[in-house]
Amino acid sequence: MAWLWIVLGLLAIVGSMTWILPSPMERRQGERRMKALQLGMKVRMLSLDDWAKERLDRVQLAQYLVWTDRKPRSATLWRIPDRDEPWASPPDARSWDLLSGDFSVFLDSLPQDIVGVGADQGSVWVALDDAKAAVEPEAIKPYLDQLLLLLTRRA
Repeated sequence: MAWLWIVLGLLAIVGSMTWILPSPMERRQGERRMKALQLGMKVRMLSLDDWAKERLDRVQLAQYLVWTDRKPRSATLWRIPDRDEPWASPPDARSWDLLSGDFSVFLDSLPQDIVGVGADQGSVWVALDDAKAAVEPEAIKPYLDQLLLLLTRRA
């Protein structure tokens, strides 16, 4: 009978420890975010507005951003699933004119995991679900640099 209590006690301890430890997905997120910080990017959680929530069926996304002293044009574009034209701009963002020309080529070159791009308050950003995305921070950084170039040219 003593062995039963010892085994149950050990299982309780091991179960408690595995409950506290991060899951493989959370570890992958942490590694990606740490690598992004090392590359000079910032990572924050972006709470989506009602317009984006309704179309993306999400509440929050990870936002990888780069601050700049240049003044990029303010913009917000979201990749809306199951549409002929996948990129859309919320009405208050006034970014519809970006959906043509060289900026359209840039949007088409983005990996499917990146579901949002934009610029505001001296930063350019991309949004994605970094727990499930296959794109790594090393690949995100060149996209942010190109986005900054395109949006400062149009400012």
